[in-house]
Amino acid sequence: MNTFNVTSFGAAADGQTNDTLAIQAAIDEAGRSGGAVLVPAGIYRIGTIVLRSGIRLHLDAGAVLVGSIDIADYRDDIGCFIDGVGQKRGISLIYAEEAERISITGEGTIDGQGEYFRKDRGYTGVRPFLVRFVRCQGIEMQGVTLKDSAAWVSHYHECSEVDITGVTIRSRVNSNNDGIDIDSCSHVRIHDCDIDTGDDAIVLKSTTVASCEYIAIRHCKLRSNWAGIKFGTESLGGFRHVTVADCYIYDTNGCGIKLLTVDGAHLEHVELSDITMEQVSGPIFLRLGSRLRTYMEGQQSKSAGVLRNIVFRNIKANVKELPDRKSSVCISGIPGYPVENIVFDNVDITFPGGTTEENDYHAIPELETAYPEYYMFGTAPAYGMFLRHVKGITLKQVTLKTMQPDLRPEMVLVDVTGMQQ
Repeated sequence: MNTFNVTSFGAAADGQTNDTLAIQAAIDEAGRSGGAVLVPAGIYRIGTIVLRSGIRLHLDAGAVLVGSIDIADYRDDIGCFIDGVGQKRGISLIYAEEAERISITGEGTIDGQGEYFRKDRGYTGVRPFLVRFVRCQGIEMQGVTLKDSAAWVSHYHECSEVDITGVTIRSRVNSNNDGIDIDSCSHVRIHDCDIDTGDDAIVLKSTTVASCEYIAIRHCKLRSNWAGIKFGTESLGGFRHVTVADCYIYDTNGCGIKLLTVDGAHLEHVELSDITMEQVSGPIFLRLGSRLRTYMEGQQSKSAGVLRNIVFRNIKANVKELPDRKSSVCISGIPGYPVENIVFDNVDITFPGGTTEENDYHAIPELETAYPEYYMFGTAPAYGMFLRHVKGITLKQVTLKTMQPDLRPEMVLVDVTGMQQ
């Protein structure tokens, strides 16, 4: 494989010079003949760079690609879209579209300096993503550190054959700091990653009618100011054939695991196994709703979708509760659209307890069109499980306990049929 050193194309690596053109020239040359683009140790200030088919962008140890703090250095003529609420999104530091066989590897760092693009400085939808791939096939992300994005850290949109291995993510400097967003993609493998983010750590989305399917997430360490593992809220297409296994979720405020379909998607055939959660809120939230949002111009809204055939196996969790957010495991459909065929097998969850009054489940509103959050129904009527509009649930070796006495019952069931214990 040919190797193209970016310094040979004029990159200064001094942290002051704008090295965008030099690095893009190396990428373009590698794209013509195939090969690796080598970024040796140094600090490279860049705006948007575009990857080409057949290249490997390799960052040596000590190499740092630093995003410019001047929004004019980011291209707004590629990859952008108008979302369902009218905001322009998609500006990126590193971008590829309809490319094949592309890689970002090495021990170096990509730093978005996202703290400079805060909303209080006038940045909303134009905040740059750190890495974004659109309709690409054969993507490898290996070993690199992704740091401090202004928005989503990494977004894979309508891609296939994606392998994300040993990636470290540290990003808590701005709003919407999701770690890995898998959006309408197929055949994706995420493993041995260490992620600490201000928003959801690993998220499956479907902003098109294409499904997220054949996704495997394994051996990941996740910490988040919101959710550890999340499906949705963007849920226009489907989520099918997903496995999450051997993961550790810790110190997470917005629920450990959230599976949400509220825009018409079919969310089905999902297994989560051998997961440990420490100091997570929530801790598990499944919601079938009817928000029915669209995400791009020209899309048509759908009717409420399906949430079914979900297995939780070998789950151990220690739950923390935030003020006014006393939530149990919550599974809730809506009238006429039940959550179906859920299995909990060998699940052990410890809650803080300590609630000294009952919460009448009759007074809990349906909130069919609301944005779904684990605390949306207020203090849960049960300390362990609140199940509403569920058809078919199996509880096998399930232990739900509290650290302190709690006046609420272990479970509250509303419109639940086909329960087996």
